Amino acid sequence: MTAAKRILLVDDDPALRQSLAEQLQLLKEFDPVEVGDGSAALEQTRRGHFDAMIIDLGLPDMDGRELCRL
Repeated sequence: MTAAKRILLVDDDPALRQSLAEQLQLLKEFDPVEVGDGSAALEQTRRGHFDAMIIDLGLPDMDGRELCRL
């Protein structure tokens, strides 16, 4: 069995973020990690590897494109 792909979900809308995480978990091949802002996302990426990130462009503390650049 292959390890689940870690997906970082970055969005300040908790309902949207949780809904997306739930949908990904149903597939059993993804392990979503949820955060609500860019600073928390950067901290998570320092702690470990992610196979993909889904990022909201309008985060409360930075632009999602800036987060990608960092």
